[in-house]
Amino acid sequence: MSVLAAETRFRLDTAFHHEESSTLTLEAAQLLDFKPYQGDLRRGFVKGETWIRLQIQASASAGDAALTPPMAHLVLRVGPYYLDQLTFYATQNGQWVVQQGGDRFAKTREKCPDDLYCFSVDVPTGKPLTAYLKIQTDTVRAVQATLVSPDEVMPDAIGRIQQMTASLTLGVAVLVLSLAFLFLERSVVLHVFCGFQASVVFLIVANTGLLAQWLPMLAAETVNHMTNLGQVIRVAFTILLGWVTLRACSPAPFYLRAVVAMLMVCGANLVCLMAGRADWALKLNFGVMWVNSMVQLWGVFSSQNFPPKLRMILLTGWSIFFIFTTLGLFASFGFSDVFEQIDLLQSVGDWRLNGVPIGLVIFWIVATEKSNRKVEELKQLQGFQMEAAQSKANQEKLKERRELIDMLTHELKTPLSTIKFALASLKMAAKGQGDSIERVQRIDASVNRMDAMIEHVALSNKIERHDVRDSAEKISAQELMNVVMQEYQDADRFELRIQEGAFFRADPHFLALIVENLVSNAVKYSTDGKIQITIGHETPGMTCFSISNRVAKESLPDENRLFERYYRHPNFQNHPGMGIGLSLVHSAAEKMGATVSYLHTDQEVVFEVRIPH
Repeated sequence: MSVLAAETRFRLDTAFHHEESSTLTLEAAQLLDFKPYQGDLRRGFVKGETWIRLQIQASASAGDAALTPPMAHLVLRVGPYYLDQLTFYATQNGQWVVQQGGDRFAKTREKCPDDLYCFSVDVPTGKPLTAYLKIQTDTVRAVQATLVSPDEVMPDAIGRIQQMTASLTLGVAVLVLSLAFLFLERSVVLHVFCGFQASVVFLIVANTGLLAQWLPMLAAETVNHMTNLGQVIRVAFTILLGWVTLRACSPAPFYLRAVVAMLMVCGANLVCLMAGRADWALKLNFGVMWVNSMVQLWGVFSSQNFPPKLRMILLTGWSIFFIFTTLGLFASFGFSDVFEQIDLLQSVGDWRLNGVPIGLVIFWIVATEKSNRKVEELKQLQGFQMEAAQSKANQEKLKERRELIDMLTHELKTPLSTIKFALASLKMAAKGQGDSIERVQRIDASVNRMDAMIEHVALSNKIERHDVRDSAEKISAQELMNVVMQEYQDADRFELRIQEGAFFRADPHFLALIVENLVSNAVKYSTDGKIQITIGHETPGMTCFSISNRVAKESLPDENRLFERYYRHPNFQNHPGMGIGLSLVHSAAEKMGATVSYLHTDQEVVFEVRIPH
């Protein structure tokens, strides 16, 4: 307890005694041994009651003895506001007068308009006066007191009100600014910080007495309970705020477990408050705040992909916070007397903690993240623009290639037709000449193969350009297969199973291309010459075409490359073909919205084409 006289004519002797029990009377307290001290009395978290003995000696001013009144009227101002119960004993006309204060009692602001409690004391001039102050509280016992004249109360109170108003104004400004940021930027960090700053403003209001003043209908005990709850909630938000700033930087697994454990302790503190054990809850709450500073430092050290500037800011901030909480912890739990005269952080509810430093860091983090996101979006947009330009260039090249293919196929088909016509004439002239007719037939086969290759390339080019959305027709499955089977003389090798009334609804050219290529493929590679074809409606809106044939086990195709253009199995490299047929089937099916699937057993391959109506 810091007791200062307003004028040098007062001599003060102070001493204290702490009692673990809370049953002492004034008469019993007068018989106790008091320990003299000077300056602030900081007892930290202790049980029981603390008695302060004040011996006041008022002497007459030199040269003005005749004018000095026989009785000096003084005011003892005691704080901080969050002390639960203060009882002041002073003699008046030979009788002990008792005055009450503390946040568990309704405060009269006529005496003290600020956050302190005022007790009147009359000191006879030239005679010593002994007064006693009893302190009972669940919070930290760090009591401030000032002895002043009645005329000095208002100027002193105005100074404190200005300081409290400035702190509250800054806290509210940071809260409003965070809400504005949240409206513009929906960030998890801002959501948590808004909750944190709201708890900060609430504690400033509560610990300066404004909450009790604004809500006079609430009992003083209820306001005290709400203040204690606010302290626990503030520490919980501090933990969450540290976590949300690090969660995207992959901190160590231990960090997350530590955060969960601290939040669980905060939950236990709330339970203790509800059960009426505020002394346990507030002690544990201060301990959690101290542990949190170490956990957050470990989280910053262990995080990966952390911006260097942000890492430095957080390390500096949490280190300063750790130093202050550590010194406050030593003083609050009585580990050291070295810090008794230092104005340390010993309460989460200190109204000077207005959240401005933390707010500046959070706003910088959010602004940096938004700036980085804008840069990434700009890079992504530039990438899209480059891809679009590249795609356009590729489309132009593809268009040129298609036009070239069209021209080449047209120009090649004309001389091939002439050659075919000449071969027909040679066949007529070479009848009866064995060697000549054989050579002509080989030339004819080669020409037909070249013609088929050119036709496949032309079809591939046509598929890429053709739009089948408006060209679908209803095609009878039976009639389609009758046309396809006309190309094969040995019809007995085919086993057809066609559902009665089955039909396709598709582009006739693409459908014919799919069926003809699959049938031709089966005829070419079947080992026993037998081919099974099944057509039916799987559902009212889907027709399935299935074709299967036997293939040697060592000749099964590579499933990953089956529909790749120009792919051919090594065992069939000497067979006629380009490896483009299944690629055409797959492309035509995609154009029609159909699907092609491939199945196989040990020696049988199955192709299924499902065509929606």
